[in-house]
Amino acid sequence: MGETMLRVANVKSEDDLEAVRDALDQIGAAYEHVDSEPNEDSYPQTAYFQVQSDLSNNADALMAQLSEERGLEAEIL
Repeated sequence: MGETMLRVANVKSEDDLEAVRDALDQIGAAYEHVDSEPNEDSYPQTAYFQVQSDLSNNADALMAQLSEERGLEAEIL
């Protein structure tokens, strides 16, 4: 099973990051938060998660919903 990168931009708070983690947990994704720009301690930031690729369609649909609700910009790279 391969992995793909999920990029989530316009993360404004720790609550936004937690919402992304909760969404990934909801679909049963195995994931790892691998990086944040500019860094994990400042906002807004862009966060990168490594996600198992067989869930990328589910993750994409769920991130679209989160993007609408929270103003995030999420995409599978």
